[in-house]
Amino acid sequence: MDLKKTLSEQIYEILRNDIVTQAIPCGSKLTLKILQERFHVSSTPIREALTRLAEEQLASYYSNIGVSVVSLDETDVREIYQFMGDLDSLAVNYASLCPDQKPILRELAGNLAGMDACALSSPDWQDYSDRFHLIFYDYCQNSRLVHSAERMRSQMSILAYQYEKQAPKQDLISKEHHMIFALYEAGQYGKAVAMMKEHLGHSLEFAMEICRNQPD
Repeated sequence: MDLKKTLSEQIYEILRNDIVTQAIPCGSKLTLKILQERFHVSSTPIREALTRLAEEQLASYYSNIGVSVVSLDETDVREIYQFMGDLDSLAVNYASLCPDQKPILRELAGNLAGMDACALSSPDWQDYSDRFHLIFYDYCQNSRLVHSAERMRSQMSILAYQYEKQAPKQDLISKEHHMIFALYEAGQYGKAVAMMKEHLGHSLEFAMEICRNQPD
C-alpha cells in the first residue's frame, strides 16, 4: 500500500477499482468483518472508505454491517448516460466561454496524441478516453457542474470499463473525440456541443448492450 496515502484512501481506491472492473460484481454484499480480514485493519478506515463509495453511489453503506454494491438495470443505465450527455455537453459549452482557449486546445490535442499512440489493449487508453471529457470540466468554471458529473461518472465507469476494451467501440470513441476536437478548435462550439451529445448517445447504446448481456 502507498504509505503517502491514509489507510482509508488506500482501501477506498482498491475497492473502487474492484467495483469498476467488476472484480467485485454489482449486487455483491460485503460485511465489515470480511473487509477487516482482507485488509487487516480496524473498522474505522474501512467505514471511511465505504462512506466515500456510498457518496459516489457505487454502494449502499449500512453502518456497522457493510455494503451492498450498486446494481444497474436498463432504466438506471439510460438515465445515467442521458444525464451525462447533458452534463458533458454543458461542460463543452461553458469551457467555450473561457477568454483564453489556448490551454484547452493544447490539452485536448495532447490527449488525442496520447490516445492515438496508445495500444488499444493498454489501460492507459481508457485513461485518455476519460480524460478527454474531464478537460472540458477543468475549464467550465462551474464547481456545481463538476460535482454533479463526478457523482454520475463513477456509476458510468462500471459499464464503460467493459465496452471500452472492445476494439470496434474504441475505434468509434476515438473517431468521435477527434471530431469533437476539430469542431471545437474551429470555433464551431454549438456543433461541438451537439457532437458530444451524440457521442454520449452512442456510449449509451454500448452500455445498454453490456447491461442486457449481464447474467441475471
